[in-house]
Amino acid sequence: MLKRRIGIALTTAFIFLLFLTGCTGGRAQLQHFDQLYYTGSLFSNAYAFSKKMAKKNHSNILLWDLQKGMSALMEGDYSKSLHALDAAEFRFNHHQNLLTKSLSTVGAVFVNDNVRTYTGNIYESVFINYYKAMDYLLLHDRADARVEFNRANDRQRRAKEFYSKEIRKAIDKMREQGSSRLDAAQSDVKVQEILTSQYSNLDNFYAYDNLINPVVSYLSGLFFALDNDTSKGLDYIKEAYGISHSTTIGEDLLFFSHPSSSRFTWIFIEDGKQATKKEFKINIPLPTPDGIYDASLALPQLKVGRDFHNSFSLRINNQQQAFEPLLFLDGLIASEFKKQLPYILTRAITSSVLKLGIEAVSNQYLGRLGGLFSSLYAAVSTSADIRSASVFPHKIYILRISNSHKSRVHIQADGQDIYTFAFKHCLPSTAPEPNTYCSNQNHILYIRSFEFGSIVRTLW
Repeated sequence: MLKRRIGIALTTAFIFLLFLTGCTGGRAQLQHFDQLYYTGSLFSNAYAFSKKMAKKNHSNILLWDLQKGMSALMEGDYSKSLHALDAAEFRFNHHQNLLTKSLSTVGAVFVNDNVRTYTGNIYESVFINYYKAMDYLLLHDRADARVEFNRANDRQRRAKEFYSKEIRKAIDKMREQGSSRLDAAQSDVKVQEILTSQYSNLDNFYAYDNLINPVVSYLSGLFFALDNDTSKGLDYIKEAYGISHSTTIGEDLLFFSHPSSSRFTWIFIEDGKQATKKEFKINIPLPTPDGIYDASLALPQLKVGRDFHNSFSLRINNQQQAFEPLLFLDGLIASEFKKQLPYILTRAITSSVLKLGIEAVSNQYLGRLGGLFSSLYAAVSTSADIRSASVFPHKIYILRISNSHKSRVHIQADGQDIYTFAFKHCLPSTAPEPNTYCSNQNHILYIRSFEFGSIVRTLW
């Protein structure tokens, strides 16, 4: 009778677990979105699909709101973009501390991380405010753009503290859950072994160790300096220079420290597709009270981003000037991923040893049925969380040009024109012609480069 009741209970639990573990983070839907966003489809299609998924896939709603907001920005509908990015920011703020709340961890320890609500990465949240600032600039609302630049930089400053304190607390809580099967010291040894054997390449990205995005600092600095807040602008420009040692940014430090009547145009080019994640599986021996257990872990690994073009340059007559790379986003993503890994690995190990306890119980009371249950349970509940945004660029380039040039300016990718424009002196009552910029005013241009073409926006 007891065995029959246990069998019914385990069968019911197994059906429920099949429902839970069938979720792999909406991978097919995210791949479909990428096809819409990156292969030349109308951005309105990418927006519509992400809007549909935000209503349907509630565990990934933050991610879909973010993708939706970026699709609207690329489409040129800045109000829709702001609405979506506002929603993404609200959800990120709401979920930011979930790592330290027990209710956010218990369920996924017994199944897989994909059943949890997607809470985002800090680099994504910084980009949310960065692109909201861009939306406001495109709507000619400098006051709200100022607010968003302040928020983006505040997030960057708090990022290091978050990972040094909150992740440590979350790891300690996770180890408490598995302490009956594996003590903290043994868990830490296994985490360090996996970090050394599988993730040593992440040590190469020390430049972004503080999780400061130099593009955010730089554009913020230009905004404040041009908006009559030179002191604040210089602070952000100095921060960007300290990370990048960029020649262009160094020239800006001199210019804004000792301003003249010269007028310039700053050009930002985003190219390629950011790093994402892929799953891989490894087996490791875990010492437990019942002996050595051969544990199978499903873990995330970075999948490198890719360029759409190899180089960008600016040509005026026969003179050529190369754009300067400012951000390699893979490096920033890798730096944050490295800070998350001790927690991710501890969760995976804890999950594995706790499942072992369930397997032991089912085998003891149900024999072959228990063995079948435990093996199927282990198979369906071992899956890595590889969710992340996919809309950000691989690299960001910058260049500053004097507005004194009389000849037409050609911006080129791999030697081919992607945008041309000219400078012309403007009177207060005269609007410039298309693809013409006032030589007596400062400008900031934003270009998003894709394989199928480029999007050009005037931010200032």
